[in-house]
Amino acid sequence: MKRVNGRDVARAAGVSQSTVSRVMTSDPRIGDDTRRKVLAAARSLSYDMRPASGRWSVGVLIGFPPGDANGYYAGIFSAVFEELERHGLQMVPIWKQLEQRAELRPLRGVLVLSHPYLEELASAYPLPMVWVNGPSNHLQNICSVNQDSAAGAAMAVRHLWDLGHRDIRYVSLEGRASESRKATLRWQGFLNAMRGFGCAEPEKQCIFFSGFAHTDQRLLIRAFDEVFHQGCTALICVNSQHTLKVNAALHAMRVRVPEEISLIDWEFEGVSEYLDPPRTTVASDFPKLAEESLNLLCEMVETHQTPPDRLVQPKLILRQSTAAVRSGIIR
Repeated sequence: MKRVNGRDVARAAGVSQSTVSRVMTSDPRIGDDTRRKVLAAARSLSYDMRPASGRWSVGVLIGFPPGDANGYYAGIFSAVFEELERHGLQMVPIWKQLEQRAELRPLRGVLVLSHPYLEELASAYPLPMVWVNGPSNHLQNICSVNQDSAAGAAMAVRHLWDLGHRDIRYVSLEGRASESRKATLRWQGFLNAMRGFGCAEPEKQCIFFSGFAHTDQRLLIRAFDEVFHQGCTALICVNSQHTLKVNAALHAMRVRVPEEISLIDWEFEGVSEYLDPPRTTVASDFPKLAEESLNLLCEMVETHQTPPDRLVQPKLILRQSTAAVRSGIIR
């Protein structure tokens, strides 16, 4: 099969070969209409759009607001950046949302770190995409690599159960609707694990709030005080960015961890191990998430296929915030 070259793209787009070269190097002298026409022709012919350096350009959609650029997002972005370097790929950041102008860059694929709408994502780019910890749509050429948070939640439940805890509560500041939509299935993992241990109505073991920004310390204290008086002996807090809010509420209540309440968080790298006491956590394997995501995207680009989605296993880090349940504690 004849390899597609710049002359073929120029002929299909109705431009000169030098114009194709300028588009591939993002020359600002090329107008948007010409750029769009050349890129459409290149993509339809499966033209290899690597510049002279031989490095592909990969769009990285960073859809989270600046205030959230810590915890999970800091971990995954750092790992993705290192993996792009390892693969010899050039990163083109796409900040906050997909825009039509972003299509005017010679991207080979897009790595999605955060985006609220799958439908908008699917219609924005005629490119291979991999969504990290998000949903997939193979009909729209979108694959996904997810942390198996269902397994992570199950590990947390199993650890607490082995310590004698029976009234274990799931804490999410994101709300029930948000939890039910997550591709990582952490809530479903908690529910299934509790059912497996004989809990008939695990949904009643969940504490939901109306959103991180709207959940203040007063609301947390009120909810925790209620469940503690009902006999709760353990909490599983499922978002690393919620760790500090939960920690502050428990401190204000003068609840001793783990003497009075055992607590498992999602790992907040650089923070969880320095809390008092250091937290037992479910930790994402960010380097593995990044590796699997870039490998999958490269496979999609090279084979023009949509391979199966991939799961990455988390790990349980045991520290000092969990202990065997103690009877007779009065708060």
